[in-house]
Order: sequence, then C-alpha cells, then structure tokens
Amino acid sequence: MLVLSAAMGQQAGLALGRRHRKITRAGERMPLAGDGSLLPVLEHGVMNIRLRIPVLAVAAVTAASVAVVSLLRLLLSGAVGALDDLDPGVVGTLFGAVAEQAVGLAGGLAIVAVVVVAMASASRGAPRTAWPQRVAAVLSGVLVALTSPGGIIPLAGYLFAFSVLGGIVVATVLLVLRRPLVGIVVAGLIAAVVAVAVLGFHAPDLFASVAVAFSAAIPAMLVSLAHIGAATAIVLWTMLDAGASRNGFAAWVRRHRVAITVAAALCAAPYVIARATWLTPWPLFAPSPEVLDADPSTRLLGLVLGLGMLTGAVLTLGLVRPWGERFPRWMAGLGGRRVPVGLAVVPASLVAVLFTFGGIDFLVMAATGPKVVAGVLEMALMLPFWLWGPLLALATWGYAMHRRGERAQTPHPAEAVAAG
Repeated sequence: MLVLSAAMGQQAGLALGRRHRKITRAGERMPLAGDGSLLPVLEHGVMNIRLRIPVLAVAAVTAASVAVVSLLRLLLSGAVGALDDLDPGVVGTLFGAVAEQAVGLAGGLAIVAVVVVAMASASRGAPRTAWPQRVAAVLSGVLVALTSPGGIIPLAGYLFAFSVLGGIVVATVLLVLRRPLVGIVVAGLIAAVVAVAVLGFHAPDLFASVAVAFSAAIPAMLVSLAHIGAATAIVLWTMLDAGASRNGFAAWVRRHRVAITVAAALCAAPYVIARATWLTPWPLFAPSPEVLDADPSTRLLGLVLGLGMLTGAVLTLGLVRPWGERFPRWMAGLGGRRVPVGLAVVPASLVAVLFTFGGIDFLVMAATGPKVVAGVLEMALMLPFWLWGPLLALATWGYAMHRRGERAQTPHPAEAVAAG
C-alpha cells in the first residue's frame, strides 16, 4: 500500500508538471482573465488535481485494507479473533457472512482498480474522468459500504456526542480570548451545567461505562472506518471531477442547495425532540420514568446524545450559512478567516456515507426483527438517517460547487497585479 501511495504521488507530480503545456477541456469553460490570460484556468486545474490525488490515496489504502480483512474473514472464518465477532452489515444480514465477505472483497478490489485507472489517466493529463469510470467508482463504493459491520451509527453517535462536549470547551476558550467578559459568563454557565451533571446525574459513572464499551468496540470501529472511509473517498473523488458538476442535475442541486440543506438538518428534529422530553415526567422513546429516576446516568446519556444530534443539525446548516465559509469573529485566532473547503466537505461527506448506509442497516435490522411494521416505522421516523444521509451528500456537493464557483470568480494574483 505504501508503494501504491508513492506511485500515486509520482503520477501527481507528472500531471502537475504538464499544467503549463496543456489546457484541459474542463478549464476552457472557465472565464479568462481580463487580458486573455489563462492563469486562473491553470490555477483551478492544479487545485482540483491537488485535492483529488490525496483522496485517491486514501481510497486506495482503505479499500486495500477492506479487501485484506474480507479475504481473511472469508478464508479463516473462526480463526481471526475479534474479526469473527463483528456484527453483520446489510449484505450479511440479508445473504449471510460468506456473501458479505465476498462482496466486500470485490468492492475493495474494484476501488483499487478504479484508483489505478484514474492515476494512469492523470499521468496522461486527461481533462476529466469518463462517465463509465465515475459510475464504476460509485458502485464499488456502494458495495464496500453495504458490507461495513452493522451497528456503527450508535458507536459513531456516542463518539461524536462526547466529542461535542470537548468542542464546547475549545469554543469557550476561544470566546474568552476574543471577548473576555462574554466568555467568562458563558464559562460560568457551562461550569454550572457540569456541576449539575456530576452531582445530580452521576456523570463520572457514565463516562467510565462509555469508556469500557468503546475499548471493547475498537476492532469494529476500525473495520467500519476502513469501509466508510473507502466509500467516502471514492465518492469525493467523483464529486471533485470537473465533468460531474456540468450537467442538469448538478445545476439543480446548486440552485436548490439551501432547501436541500435545511431539509437535511430537519431530519434531526424527531430525535432531538424525543430526547428533550427526557427532562419531563413524560419521556418519549425511553425507559419508564421510574427507570430514569433510578439511574440518572441513563437520562444524562440520552440528553448528551440529543445534544450531539442537535449539533449535527447546526453543522449541517453551516453549509449554507456565512460562518460555513468564514470563521465567526468571536473565535480568537480564526475569526474572519476563510473556512478551508476540505474542512467542511470531507467530514460532511464521511457523515453522509455513514448515515446513508447506517440508516439502511437500521431499516434492514428492523425489517428482520419480530415487529416488522412497528420496528420499520420507528426507525424510519425517529432515526431518519436513510434520508439525512443522501440529503447531506447533496448539500455537501452543492456547497463544494458553490465554493468552487466562488474561487473561479476570485481574481488570480497575477490578474490583480496586471489590473493595478
């Protein structure tokens, strides 16, 4: 895998070295500088290559890992330790373990093949990727995602929810540094909430139990990360292709990206509202009030997960808000600076893939359970990841096209000097 990554880096250098000798067909559609210069076109092409090469490298490494793990589980079933205890994914639940490992192996190898072909095309300075290759990339990513171990969304949800708590601390520090008076007030409120959580909800016990659960789930998380990472990387590579954003559907997504993003954020509403009721005597989708009163840490866990879901909705809205393009002024050291496109697009794409296929996994598990209709309806309405994921993917694509168009309209430094 290291050799493959090194080869990709060398091919990237060859492709970049041709940028002054060959103008791509994708670049010809971009506006020229006022003096007819092609510098903005060249800069755009170089930026696109620089983004896509690391994405291809990640796709190759993670897909190769998926293929190796799938092959080991296929050939050495019952003798690979923790890998034998992984929960089945969508394919495994529907068709069995052997089918799941075979499909995972095929999907991993297919992504590696797509990467090799893509790097060969890049070395020749190909202007864009042919549509059959983009279709093959997406289909291979789907195969890898469908064979990811089941139950990954709950683990990811816990991890993200508790990461939000750390993010609140960091944000508060930045606020104190920029606006001390307001920051100290906010810090005092947070300290009060922490005191209530520790004294009234047994927070230390909760953190200890979560830590134990996470340590036992590390193998599943690593394997799932390889599957979701490979699928995300290959989808990102397709999204960054110049040809993918020049069709009627892409234009529709860009035109309606605000509505799509708001719809994606609203998918969090059922879960957030249900978790908020845990603060009342009438908790929804929860153990009985007596159970919550007997174990306050359970109530705290539900509230933390609800906070994580609410934060996810807010971050989703950031794809169409000004602070999704420039850091807010109150953030010391960052305020006013442009948000790197990758800082928004990469995590959002990863979550979109996770939600999409994790949501399908939820529905499949409910459909194969004892109460099919009630289980499917509960999963579909209370945890609509099956809808949030695709909507978030479209919102992220719209954001990426919006930011790319914004860069295309920004004068190149050489053009600015000439105009001056």
